[in-house]
Amino acid sequence: MSWQGAVQYWAEKAGCAELDFVGSSQFARVWTYSLIYGLVMTIGITVPFRWCASGKAGIKIADEPDGDTEEGGDAAKKKLQETLTGLGEDIKPDKEAAKRHLIRTSATIHGKWMSPLWTPTYRLSEIGGTGTELYFRTLRNFFFIFAYMAGITGPLLAFSMLGTFGPDNGQFLVKTTIGNLGEFVAADLIDPWNRVVRLGCEGTEINKLTGIFGWLDFAAVIVFLVYLLWARFLQIPRCAMADDLEQVTPRDYSVVIEGLPAKVENHKDYERLLKEHLVERLQYTRSRRHSPWELPPVEVEELTIVRDYRGRLHELKDRAHLEQRVRIAEAYVQNGGSTRRLDKLRAQLEKTNTKLGSKLDGDDELPVVRAYAILSCTEDVHNLLFDYRFAKYRLFRLCQFRGRCFQGKAIKVSRAPQPTDIIWENQDIGVMSRVCRQITVLLIFFIILSLSLALIYLTTVASKATSKTSISYLGVPECDPADAGVDLQGQEQYKCLVQEAANWTLAYATETGGDILSCWCTAQGYEALISQEDLRNACAPWFLELAASIGIGTASSMIVTVINLVLQLIIAALAEFERPVSQTALNSSMMKKAFWAQTLNTGFVLFLVNYFAPEFLRNAVLVLQPVGWILFRGPFADITRGWYAIVGVTLLTNMVINMFVPACVTIAKMFANGAMRCWFSRGVAHQAELRELYTNPEFDIKQKYAQLLTTVFVTLMYGAGLPLLYFLAAVFMALQFWADKYNLLWGSKRPPHYDTKMAKEAIESCFYAIPLHCALAILMFGQTCVFPSNPLGGDLADLANQGASYTPGLLQQFLPQITRESTWMFFLLLVLLIVLWVLWLVLWIIGGTASTASDFLVALCCPRWRKSQPSMEEIKEALKRGERTINGHTIDVASTMSWKRARDHIEQTFPPASYSLQAHPEWSTLAPLLWPQSRPPTHRGEANASDSALRSAGQG
Repeated sequence: MSWQGAVQYWAEKAGCAELDFVGSSQFARVWTYSLIYGLVMTIGITVPFRWCASGKAGIKIADEPDGDTEEGGDAAKKKLQETLTGLGEDIKPDKEAAKRHLIRTSATIHGKWMSPLWTPTYRLSEIGGTGTELYFRTLRNFFFIFAYMAGITGPLLAFSMLGTFGPDNGQFLVKTTIGNLGEFVAADLIDPWNRVVRLGCEGTEINKLTGIFGWLDFAAVIVFLVYLLWARFLQIPRCAMADDLEQVTPRDYSVVIEGLPAKVENHKDYERLLKEHLVERLQYTRSRRHSPWELPPVEVEELTIVRDYRGRLHELKDRAHLEQRVRIAEAYVQNGGSTRRLDKLRAQLEKTNTKLGSKLDGDDELPVVRAYAILSCTEDVHNLLFDYRFAKYRLFRLCQFRGRCFQGKAIKVSRAPQPTDIIWENQDIGVMSRVCRQITVLLIFFIILSLSLALIYLTTVASKATSKTSISYLGVPECDPADAGVDLQGQEQYKCLVQEAANWTLAYATETGGDILSCWCTAQGYEALISQEDLRNACAPWFLELAASIGIGTASSMIVTVINLVLQLIIAALAEFERPVSQTALNSSMMKKAFWAQTLNTGFVLFLVNYFAPEFLRNAVLVLQPVGWILFRGPFADITRGWYAIVGVTLLTNMVINMFVPACVTIAKMFANGAMRCWFSRGVAHQAELRELYTNPEFDIKQKYAQLLTTVFVTLMYGAGLPLLYFLAAVFMALQFWADKYNLLWGSKRPPHYDTKMAKEAIESCFYAIPLHCALAILMFGQTCVFPSNPLGGDLADLANQGASYTPGLLQQFLPQITRESTWMFFLLLVLLIVLWVLWLVLWIIGGTASTASDFLVALCCPRWRKSQPSMEEIKEALKRGERTINGHTIDVASTMSWKRARDHIEQTFPPASYSLQAHPEWSTLAPLLWPQSRPPTHRGEANASDSALRSAGQG
């Protein structure tokens, strides 16, 4: 081996007399271009956004003229009544009525379509609540963060693309990885970790740059961590508080009463008795507190009783859908259609009616689960919540004052969710039943996930074994794969030594053919083969093998995609089986399951398939016959040069596809729905069918969150060695932001009013991506051959040497990797994060009791209702000035109006203004079909059961 020989080889390759290791003009040019790229990705994106961003303005309802509040309330009632009546009565298709239905059920404000381009992000909370706004804020912020990370790591990407160390297999993406960093040199000249980075005729030792590159990636991760801390502990709480104060929603005037007695002595008067109890408590609380402004009379504006149907509301809903299909079939028969379909549907309806009638009794006999109450003003809500402030603790409910008890039973009063967030058919599921369902779903999910992982693993192994392209070896253990791998018959594959193949002649390789020819063509490199016709003709079989390998890899990726799609359908069914009481809980469950499934299938399986595990692990899995012989027997025990050409390129290819496909699919679905609406609306025979065509699909926020989190995790896991991932993730976030915004405002049904739960869980999940990044960064930046880096020096080296003497034997092999200039900071961050996670876990275990005690002391010693409050005139004047606080008090816009006045505004901005079942978007068109008034009951209990479902679950 000779350093001079290697330098001469590099100089001849560059066409230079000699390499200049003193000059730096070429390196300065690359650093300058990288700096410009970084400035464009940071300042060039941030400054225009800040210039164009508009400040969040409050909704100044108090500025509007008072008018006749009773008239406004009557208008709201009339509008709601028009919405709820006649939906099942119209038979003749009316396209204008269907269009009005489309506007009313879509993401409109005051009946007007919003512009996706000019609607600010904060106004999206008026459509789908704080949770919807936070989803788009998260997308937008991740776009900025990944753009910043791409700008910071720009030099690493630039120098990698200018290198030649990676295998030349015709794939451009391998050049964007750190596996291509530096100049290739034959191992008989010099050790690969002593190579140089060459730009023109200038060169420098690679280990002089790797330390800098490590710090750049570490800085990018710190930016990501700072954003997560800001989003979790500042942005989300502030956004939730601002929206709660500035928006007027049903939740501002509502409470949910739980722990109610299932039955009372006079069960028919349950609603009246509960109303009288609530009015009595409200009068008491008003007498204890003097309000600075005049309050409306004490009144329970609406009381919605939820009764226990033992989970039968699902069947009632299915029956209503079936009844609607019968009416549509009747309309087609009247127009001359066949009666076969109608007879079949009628038979199904008859069977369903008999089944329902045998299971349900009348409303008078059904127990009560909970109740939703709308009060006359927000002041009454605060007073009632304060009156029952200790009821949230089970211990204090045991000794609740008799005056607060209802019919002798202690009750719990808390803030109600938004009406659209309620899943009515799950309201009567008991707590223990729901817990058992969740445990069952968790077990089934793990079984299905294991099966999907095994299927993807076997598919990837088969595709890899079928591929005929050989992995190149340099003849240096630190740079080469640990094992050549096996084919489908268990035979070891041919090992291609590049140094040996370089000495073969074209004639020898052509005459021998087979693996010899493939290895020789691999050693020549794709660019050399393409540039010379004789080599291109001789290596035609190699090109065919390369194309077949790419095709097999693509097919394998498609199979993974199909498995993920099937898994999403199964996860959706499992999440619904859990019977959550709210849309937020349902979407949160589906989001977490889909995210982990997609991340494991996309980011982990490919890594494990190509991983060559230690001997004890390989021997341990042999008991898993007949697949044990293929587990953990990939070619790579370390992340070496060839890993980037196989695993790295596949990951980058998947992320390039991921960058465009989700956004394109979202927009394509919008156009497809519009085309179907235009085409199929011509021949409909019933208004219900037309209304269905003019109902936009749901905005599937759960799946969008899962896709976002999968992108974040895969990017953070492998971003250290694949710096192009940061740029791809930024583009994905930008495209998805605009595609989803267009989809929400112009192509989706109005979503439920989500709270901050999903946003919090998404941000908290992202914290776990940082330790994974640190671990992979240590493996990638600590690899001797690919990323040569100097060991620590000075005081840090002395500290590392002292720690080495106390390091267990199992960790001795990792000590050189974590004590390099490019890795030690990642190790310290990893240790810090693990310590913080353990501390958080301990606080989470013992923190519930401490938090409960703290809340109790605050509620006992700091009664907020005793604080003096500003007058209504002062609040209105503050709102006119655009202020959010006055004399230390935060202003809630909903407190400036009574329910009668707010109802009409809510119907236009946050419909529905009711907790009744008929008003719920999912039930409004089905409510008139819950009882067949025009048909005689097929069973004794049919009419009574269906009518009780409507009255007890909906009328207040």
